Amino acid sequence: MDNLARVLDSEQVFLEYGRVVVSEGRFFAVETDRAEVKAAKSVSCLVEPLPGDTVLVSQTTSGKCYVLSILEREDQGPASLVFDGDVDLRVKEGRLRLAAQEGIDLVSAKDTALISAQLSVNSVQAEVNIQHLSFFGNFLQGQIQKIKLIGQACDSVFERVSQRVKRCYRRVEELDQLTAGQLNYLVKKLMSLRGKYSVLTAEEDVRIDGDKILMG
Repeated sequence: MDNLARVLDSEQVFLEYGRVVVSEGRFFAVETDRAEVKAAKSVSCLVEPLPGDTVLVSQTTSGKCYVLSILEREDQGPASLVFDGDVDLRVKEGRLRLAAQEGIDLVSAKDTALISAQLSVNSVQAEVNIQHLSFFGNFLQGQIQKIKLIGQACDSVFERVSQRVKRCYRRVEELDQLTAGQLNYLVKKLMSLRGKYSVLTAEEDVRIDGDKILMG
């Protein structure tokens, strides 16, 4: 008699097919062959059910009902993996690869952190829009065929600057000012200074040396 009582008191579980009628937040109205039930999505059912999906439903005699999995979907639209809390995806051995034919979007309402021993990005065309960027590193090397920069102000502070170019053209519309401790120009052939007005001022000596000096 005690064994029979425990069997009668134990909760019975049975499975059946159903169709999702409507989504009600974390619960779903599922129409089965017997009745319409209110079921919650099980933790193992990662894909979010949509109205019209054929699902596998688990029901108990106590009234608990869960959507275990999605069996069929008439409209093969986008599938959504919905979680209520934090999600941690780990691969203990091997690599993790995400591949898509049309594209991949990473969207976050807050911060996004990327940590890696080595980063490689290959793209035919890229566009980056950042309101404020801070870069910290020890070495920067680049090979670029053409650079075009447009901005309102540029401030640079370096201990040493070395440049080597084949041709250099500068056009200053208003003022070009240089303050230096020492200034040395070495020109192999012709050095030409032209202006509507020219002023050369020295506190001590002014020296002009050449095989031939023509003035006027």
